[in-house]
Amino acid sequence: MPRFIRSHVRRRAAVLLASLTPLAALAQAAAPDAASDTSAGRPKWEAGLVLGGGWITDYPGADQNHARSLVAPLLIYRGPVLRVDRDGIRGRLFNNRDIEFDLAASAAFNARNSEARQGMPGLDYLFGFGPQLIFKGLRDHWGSPTLHLKARALMSTDFHDLHGRGVALDPELRWRVSPLAGWPGALTFGVQPTWASRSLHKYFYEVDASQATPERPAYQARAGYLGTELNLTLSRRHSESLSWFVTARGMSLHGSANVRSPLLRDTGSLSVGAGVLWTPWHSQARAAD
Repeated sequence: MPRFIRSHVRRRAAVLLASLTPLAALAQAAAPDAASDTSAGRPKWEAGLVLGGGWITDYPGADQNHARSLVAPLLIYRGPVLRVDRDGIRGRLFNNRDIEFDLAASAAFNARNSEARQGMPGLDYLFGFGPQLIFKGLRDHWGSPTLHLKARALMSTDFHDLHGRGVALDPELRWRVSPLAGWPGALTFGVQPTWASRSLHKYFYEVDASQATPERPAYQARAGYLGTELNLTLSRRHSESLSWFVTARGMSLHGSANVRSPLLRDTGSLSVGAGVLWTPWHSQARAAD
C-alpha cells in the first residue's frame, strides 16, 4: 500500500477508534441516559471523559482474559439524525413510535498476548459498520424490550493498514428496567446470538499449515454460527455530569461452527468491567427525542 494511503488510513482509523471504543467496548449500554430509554429533555450534546477498565476475554473462545483500561474523550450527541450515545455512532434514517432504522458502528480491543496464538499474528482492533432495525413496539411489557436487528461489515486495523473481515448478523433482544423504585439508575440485560461469514471465523480460528504445532494442528475455518452473548449492565446517574456503570458479558460458543478449532479453547467466557462518565460540558438546548 502506498505510503500516503497508509498515512491516510492510519489517521482515519485512529480517529474512528478513539470515537467508538469508549462507547462500544466499555460503555455500550451505560451512557448517561441511565434512567430511561428516551433521551427527550436531555442536553442535545455533552462532552467530557470516560474512565474505565475491565478483565476482558482476548477473543471469542479464548481461554485467557487480560486487564484493559481506557481514558478517552467522550462525546454524546442527540441530534434528529446523527446520534452518538450508548449504542455507538448512529445515523437515524427513519424513526417513529415503534420502528427505528439507522446506521450503527461498533469497535473491540485488540489481542496481542494470547498463549493460544503464540507464533501467529496478533489480533488487531476490530470495528464494524452497518444498518440496524430497532423494533420498540413491546414497550408496554416488562422491561420495555427492544429488538435490534443488526448487520455489520467488519474491518481490522493496526493503525497502519485496514483489512476486511467479512460480515456479521447479530440480532439482540434488550430489556431495561429500574432495579429499585425511585432509584436513579437502570439495569440493562441483552441476549445476542451472532452468525458470521468465513472471513471473520478465519480471522479468529484458522490455523495455516505453516503455523501448526503438535499442540495446535492446522485447521480451516468455516462460516456460520459464532456464539451467543449475554450482557448485564448496572448504571446510575449521580448528577447532570456524572454517572457510572458496572457490566458483565458472558459468551457461550456451544454449537459454534468452529468449535473444533484448536484456537477455540473455551466454549464459555466472562468479561467484566466498570467505568465513570464525566460530562461537565453540555448544551443548553435539549433533545426532542
